[in-house]
Amino acid sequence: MNTIAQAMGDFIARHNLYQSDTPLLVMLSGGGDSVALLHLLAEGACITALHVNHQLRGEEADADEAFCAQLCKSLGIPLVVSRIDVASYASEHKLNLEDAGRILRYRAAELLLDEICSVQGVDTDQGRIVTAHTRDDRVENFFTRAIFGSGLGGLAGMAAQRGRIVRPLLDTDRSELRAWLEAQGHTWREDPSNADESRTRAFIRARIVPEAEKLRPNFRENLARTMDLVADDDRLLTSMALGFAKDFCTERQEGESISLDLHLMLTLDPVMARRVLRCAITETFDDASRLDASHLAAIVGGLDVLRQQIQAGEKLPPRKVLFARDIPPALRVQINCATIRVARIMPA
Repeated sequence: MNTIAQAMGDFIARHNLYQSDTPLLVMLSGGGDSVALLHLLAEGACITALHVNHQLRGEEADADEAFCAQLCKSLGIPLVVSRIDVASYASEHKLNLEDAGRILRYRAAELLLDEICSVQGVDTDQGRIVTAHTRDDRVENFFTRAIFGSGLGGLAGMAAQRGRIVRPLLDTDRSELRAWLEAQGHTWREDPSNADESRTRAFIRARIVPEAEKLRPNFRENLARTMDLVADDDRLLTSMALGFAKDFCTERQEGESISLDLHLMLTLDPVMARRVLRCAITETFDDASRLDASHLAAIVGGLDVLRQQIQAGEKLPPRKVLFARDIPPALRVQINCATIRVARIMPA
């Protein structure tokens, strides 16, 4: 335990994730990673666990919930259970189950952490949501995004901290956690879907990662270092793009719409224009965190056509939609002679 606990402690200190008196909300699924995380944090103060029952696996999901309740009772850690109909939400918002579950899971966590901080008399910005993502999750995310297409941000993968969310196990391999759990005699739950190779992540875990290990047994460490370098470049470019997005914004309603000045956007290099669009959209819509690069490329392509028309001396017709495209999750992009507007599509 000392080795893993020390490594996690060093990671927390190195990235300044939280202090000893920080209110912590631990995301507990019942799987090995989150169970190990809870045990490793169990002796700390100000800890609450959250288990989200997605209501997707019937009795198996109920058994996960019961396991988490018993575990938290044995450790003396308060547990809050949130039961959410993920399937209905996914259908209503035209999302896949994984994305819908992630959105609802973190939404529940953010609300609960606000409550915890309020009860403890702590500023809400000081609380932290702690997840059990490991180095394996970083690797699997990298391969997923490389296969389906991604920009630098996607390839950089998970950060140690994003807002109030912290990931103290990102330098730890899943196999290390499992070995430690077994050595300590701790049990955990296994989700059968994790072995379903029709699912992208399970396929990568079962087929691609083992082949990479044959070529280079320590490839996880090497890939993690590469992702860290990519993340450094991505942070610099993102800070520039966020500045442009703020300066070019003409109208913004959180979660509903954002408009950017078209002529200012046309002054940007297409590479930066693409990044500014991503920043503007993801900052406005909290469910657009996995915006596909192909959609951004299409929008920037539309901007290039308009730029060429203007350079050729053509006048853009007023009050006419010059470009339109629907993008996930249920957003519509429209460009007229003055603005680029992204708005949520209202249900019919």
